[in-house]
Amino acid sequence: SGLQRNACIALGNNGDPRAIQPLTNVLLESEPLVRSHAAWALGQIGGPEAVGALRMALNSETESNVTQEIEDALSDALGEKFGR
Repeated sequence: SGLQRNACIALGNNGDPRAIQPLTNVLLESEPLVRSHAAWALGQIGGPEAVGALRMALNSETESNVTQEIEDALSDALGEKFGR
């Protein structure tokens, strides 16, 4: 999981939209810590596909800390506040 987490960070810092699909897969299938980092990375990449993946994940996420990270990532991606 440490490797996946680090990969998410690297992909987010890179900002390459080609990483959106792999990050989406991680966001939906991994452990909570890795899902949080995938959400952050998607927020850094931004764009309609990343926002769609984050919104989809927000609807199904059960861990509150991951939900918060998804909301923060949406805020980053959309450039506006996405609060409760």
